[in-house]
Amino acid sequence: MKFGKLFGGSSKITRIMYGSDFHGSELVYRKFISAAFQYKADVLMVGGDVTGKAMVPVVHQGGGNYEGFLFGRREEANSGEELEKLKNTISNVGFYPIIIEKDEAAELEADPQKMSGRFEAEMCERIRQWMQLADEKLTPAGMKMYFMPGNDDLYSIDDVISEFENISNPDMKRFEMEEGYEVLGLSNANMTPWACIRDLEEDDLKKKLDTLAGMVQNPERAIVIIHVPPYGTPLDSCPDLDKNLKIITQGGQVVMKSAGSPAVKAFIDKVQPMLALHGHIHESAGHLRIGRTLAINAGSEYAEGIFKGALINLEGGKVKGHLLISG
Repeated sequence: MKFGKLFGGSSKITRIMYGSDFHGSELVYRKFISAAFQYKADVLMVGGDVTGKAMVPVVHQGGGNYEGFLFGRREEANSGEELEKLKNTISNVGFYPIIIEKDEAAELEADPQKMSGRFEAEMCERIRQWMQLADEKLTPAGMKMYFMPGNDDLYSIDDVISEFENISNPDMKRFEMEEGYEVLGLSNANMTPWACIRDLEEDDLKKKLDTLAGMVQNPERAIVIIHVPPYGTPLDSCPDLDKNLKIITQGGQVVMKSAGSPAVKAFIDKVQPMLALHGHIHESAGHLRIGRTLAINAGSEYAEGIFKGALINLEGGKVKGHLLISG
């Protein structure tokens, strides 16, 4: 089906570019911004897990020589140009390069609290740079962005997002859009094996979802960005893990399980918003109807530098077309 036919229409169309689980990847985030312009989106939405998982020290060895380790492989930079290239390589896979001297590296290694503080500062700084880029690109074009953290993200990044007037964090908030649409969100997830900062027990997650349900004013035009997908659907299937967090296989095949939230499924069944946008489970890109609600998980391949997103057209209070994209 051609793009023009899929997204054709005569009345006012609101076009959304949605993505999630960038996990700090500089390359994927920039692709997301570029895709919004390429597809002429009106609104950008981000569904959580936006920060990276590790710092990579690049240690000064003397002169113009630097050394670091990426995925266990020794990397060298022997000029300013090579150093910038190494920093970009590290940033593009979602990690944070820190350029340090040998004594500083030893000091960080010996002080976990100082290491943790530096890591948090690096995460906040990249989010600030991302918000600045979005502000510079989107504001002149009249484009709005809703940028929500996920269960893997520290709460300190919420403060960074709040510094930017044209960018809104919908976590447990309600915003009104043109054409009577409303946007609400929830950054938390049910408990994971890693006990992330925003993981909640299912009962506590349900309480927050009940509060969110009470905030919805017009379900037929409501867009909910809920990081964790509904349980028992094609949007929440991932490899099962043993007690050592190793993938379980049987007969040479990976054993899959549902890892979404029953409370999220119950919320959608009850509220029936127009559109539910999810992330969290990278392997389960897809879409399905739950009653009136169109639920979408855009998926993620951030470590490979691939942007996976969803392009969604709204018209007359209905989803008139949607397309999962990758590149």
